[in-house]
Amino acid sequence: MDEKDWMMLNILSQEKNITKTAERLYISQPSLTYRLNQIEKDFNITLLFRGRRGVEFTEQGEVMVRYAQEMLSDLAKIKESLSNMEGKVEGTLRLAVARSIALYKLPKFLRKFSDTYPLVDYKVSTGLNMDLIVSVFKQDAQIGVVRGDHHWAEEKEILDEETISVISVNPIDISMLPGLPRITYNTDPALIMTIENWWKMQFSQPSTIIINVDNMEIAKRMVKNKLGYAIVPSLIIEDVDKDLCQLPLSDKHGNLVKWTTWMLYRKEFLEMPTIRAFIHFIREYYKQI
Repeated sequence: MDEKDWMMLNILSQEKNITKTAERLYISQPSLTYRLNQIEKDFNITLLFRGRRGVEFTEQGEVMVRYAQEMLSDLAKIKESLSNMEGKVEGTLRLAVARSIALYKLPKFLRKFSDTYPLVDYKVSTGLNMDLIVSVFKQDAQIGVVRGDHHWAEEKEILDEETISVISVNPIDISMLPGLPRITYNTDPALIMTIENWWKMQFSQPSTIIINVDNMEIAKRMVKNKLGYAIVPSLIIEDVDKDLCQLPLSDKHGNLVKWTTWMLYRKEFLEMPTIRAFIHFIREYYKQI
């Protein structure tokens, strides 16, 4: 087996379909089937079964898929190490990024970074903050961009601090919030806790939740359609949303409630030119916005 075989098994495990896998590999379906048969003969195993819903890997097939994925990962790391020895800014950056940053900030940033360093490509994972931190800790990702305050023993830098605001179509009177329709959304537990702690310091009664949606972007659209108010980080308020009324949260002492964006990484990764370039670039990018 070689790199092409590893890639074939990895893609087939994703697609569960011979035709789609062949299309992604730019080979014919008979060629793909022939190579699968050869692997089965070489190892004296059955890789998969074909059914109405596509292909299903056998237990032996699953072992081969895991092996292929490990080999592809190891090969990528070797290529990165060799590129870094030459001091070139190229290879694959593995990033673990909070969903809101991936939606509102990352595309524009990566476009600018790619213009400067066109030989770099990216593997981006998103998810809950704790999952992202674990990903960086296990070195599945080289750099993490997370939200809120979390323990991290390695290198940790603040990229941004933003306010959290009540948004509404109409002017907002904070004292009236408990009786007004509120739109909530699923998000990271740390943000939910920050908002709920503020609420409990302000009011002795719960909010009147009428709608709960999957994410804060949907919540914002509900607000714009006059269905209620929402409490969101300022990150999601874009130029097209300037018609919304915004009232930043503050505590009883008048201090604004902040939501922090952090960059996490391991110090030894700074020896890699590509990672060093990315870290420097993202620092400068956030200084300018």
